[in-house]
Amino acid sequence: MSDGWRRLRENGRAASFRRGEHLLTAGTASDKVLLLETGVAKVVLPTRDGAESVLGFLGAPDLIGERGVMSGRPRSAHVVALTNGRVVHVAARTFVRLRTEHADVLDLVDRILLRRQDTADARQLAAAHDVTARVAVSLLRWARDFGQQTENGLLMRGISQRDIAQALTASEKSVEVALRALRGAGLVHTGRLRYLLTDPAGVEERFGRPDWKQPR
Repeated sequence: MSDGWRRLRENGRAASFRRGEHLLTAGTASDKVLLLETGVAKVVLPTRDGAESVLGFLGAPDLIGERGVMSGRPRSAHVVALTNGRVVHVAARTFVRLRTEHADVLDLVDRILLRRQDTADARQLAAAHDVTARVAVSLLRWARDFGQQTENGLLMRGISQRDIAQALTASEKSVEVALRALRGAGLVHTGRLRYLLTDPAGVEERFGRPDWKQPR
């Protein structure tokens, strides 16, 4: 835990959440920043026809809603919990003050924004690859970011096949086929909302690094 994170946490209010709960709602005021301490959530962009587009996933430790607070604009997307977890609520004015007054908080925010940009770049580069490669490398990235290291490999929970399909702009059927291929290759074991990457190094060797910048 960084000094900036500790400083924000000391000036916030802790609360638990349940799977399916909206942590932030599109169109509402950007009146707080959330410190995600445990759990996984998805960022969902609502559309005019009522459909949803998953922009990405968030896992502990991470900040939620800092861009809305810094811009002063209403929330542009929903953030929906995929697992039970815990956040710390930091009021917008408190967050702005601490970011202005303390270099450790500014450094924390800058690093998280840079990571967001790297993730967006990786998603754009992924579009040139087939669905199996996109699923494999995305699972690896998500598992490394907010999964759990076990004796059998990297374990990630909470994300559905539909979530994966929406995040990768692919059909659910193509994601199902990709996961079947990865299971057949012995690289991934799946269960309900559960993905175990049994050979992360093998995924990277076969499909490339999660940032997609490794020559193929």
